[in-house]
Amino acid sequence: MKAYVLVGISKRLPKKHLVEILPGKRLIDLVVENLENIGFKVIIYSKYRFYTDTEIIIDKNPWILPSLISLLSFDSEFLLVGGDMPLVKKEAVEILTEKYEPGFTVVPQWGHTGYLEPLHAIYSNTSISCLENARSLTTGLQNCPATKFILAEDMPPDSFFNVNTGKDLEKLRRMLYGRFPAQKFPDEQRKFNGCGENEVN
Repeated sequence: MKAYVLVGISKRLPKKHLVEILPGKRLIDLVVENLENIGFKVIIYSKYRFYTDTEIIIDKNPWILPSLISLLSFDSEFLLVGGDMPLVKKEAVEILTEKYEPGFTVVPQWGHTGYLEPLHAIYSNTSISCLENARSLTTGLQNCPATKFILAEDMPPDSFFNVNTGKDLEKLRRMLYGRFPAQKFPDEQRKFNGCGENEVN
């Protein structure tokens, strides 16, 4: 099974995926390396081109729902992860794969809120018919008989961490600093290219 990494265009943090988190390691590099270490063949599905040694496909779709449908049209099953989610845990992926059955999409759902984690899920192309006429990815998944929901609370919470703001980038650096105390973090990225945290995504 492959892992596809979605890279979009953020208004709050433009090209956040290219921000250097560790010396020589951009956010997208951390996402890809993490998934490769778990054992996946990784393909980036991106709205824009950038340098990477990883296979990259340019996503020309206007938003996430047609992007996902296009992926499902040429790959029957895969893990989908957001390009700003560098801490996906092997334990979380193992729970997804254990619950996966051919023909079903497996999505974590928070029991106390009902919120879905659709960018940390395994998809099957049997979901296409449910998604084609849906108003949103969430409603399409919720109304699809081919969707299996598993409790997000059963997974390591850091697995769902994603970067949306400058504060999130700083938090990620602090979290990684605990794992790599010898690393020096790049000061030149502190202003994040002037990105404001109050911009609408």
